[in-house]
Amino acid sequence: MTKKQEKINEQIEALQKEKEEYLNSWKRECANHINYKNKELERTQEIVINLKEMMLEKLVPILDNMSLASRAIKEEEKDNASIKGLLMIEKQLEDVLKELGIEEINETGIDFNPEIHEVLEEIESSENSGKVTEIIQKGYRVNGKVFKPAKVRIVK
Repeated sequence: MTKKQEKINEQIEALQKEKEEYLNSWKRECANHINYKNKELERTQEIVINLKEMMLEKLVPILDNMSLASRAIKEEEKDNASIKGLLMIEKQLEDVLKELGIEEINETGIDFNPEIHEVLEEIESSENSGKVTEIIQKGYRVNGKVFKPAKVRIVK
């Protein structure tokens, strides 16, 4: 091999090493960028969940009071325009929560579950032992996590 060819081969090797360094550096940066995007997505999701919980903290007492008020309305009074308006507002609030992924815990006839229920009263009966007979106050879940357990009456 001539000196000229040796010099060209050395330059080729140097360029190949440089290319590999640039390629590896680019791959690392791509991986770092993907990791950054994933962490930002997780952080954003956490923020959304926290905002939902903060909003729910403010709305739950209002919804509980509206629910108490609507249960106290006599059937013959439900045709009154003001009462209809109140019931529509309650329904709108419930619909907004559903749209935001906030679920109500509001089922009767199911087995008592301490993860989603809080017992306020037990009634004696030989049938349906351990079943939820009445929801006294609705509970709520945010993204599958219990935010507030439902307050219930169960069969003893």
